[in-house]
Amino acid sequence: MPASSHLTPVQIASFDRDGFLSPLPLFSADEASSYRRLLEEIEADAGDKAAMARSGIQITTRWGWDLVHDPRLVEPVSDLLGENVLLWSVDWFIKDPGTRFVSYHQDATYWGLEPHHVVSAWVALSDASMPTGPMKFITGSHKGPLYEQEDTFGQDNMLSRGQVIKAEVNDTEAVATPLAAGEMSLHHVCTIHGSDPNTTRDRRIGMVLRYCASDVRQTKVDGDRAVLVNGVDEYGHFDLVPRPAADRGTAELAALKAHGQIRQRALHSADYEN
Repeated sequence: MPASSHLTPVQIASFDRDGFLSPLPLFSADEASSYRRLLEEIEADAGDKAAMARSGIQITTRWGWDLVHDPRLVEPVSDLLGENVLLWSVDWFIKDPGTRFVSYHQDATYWGLEPHHVVSAWVALSDASMPTGPMKFITGSHKGPLYEQEDTFGQDNMLSRGQVIKAEVNDTEAVATPLAAGEMSLHHVCTIHGSDPNTTRDRRIGMVLRYCASDVRQTKVDGDRAVLVNGVDEYGHFDLVPRPAADRGTAELAALKAHGQIRQRALHSADYEN
């Protein structure tokens, strides 16, 4: 393990200019394989409820909690966000071989997190080569406006509402960012991004960790939760999640259920409006 995973001034300037940074080393191939195995054990145990079971690993598993605190993740993120950092969520973008894709969108439009001091770490637990449909970014789009998004609910769209930005996106200008298993990319919450279908025979497994500075608040719902991963939480905008006492224990699963209800109201607030 390197002594430090901090970003260089050149890398920080590149992120500030482009809205993303890729590729960055993170885990060894063996570590990535080990985390993939832990994920797939949870999925196998859950059967047809695998998608729900793999959510919130920082709440339900000790290894998930330790993972989101890994200095190799926290140090580069802190270089971009400042000393005091929270982990807002861990999500999964898993493409089995087939036609599923991710339309061009901006995360900041519907998360409810303000100010936009939010960075996503997209971690490849399997190879995310060009044939798998790796992430594609529109360079510098984080400096532009936040666009309205149309909910298409497209069958093959991996986004929860099939949301697509209402703006002209020139796909030929997008920058694809293939990753080897164990590598990661970082992107700003306002950066326009998407991905193409996976044409290989293996799953493309992306673990996405959403980090935010401690001044960020949830504007769409009360009681949102986060994990303090660095520094101090001097604002107290989120309820802080404690380290799980057991892996997928009764208390941990109850906490995940409550967390999920709050998060759904934040992400899909329009569904709850009168």
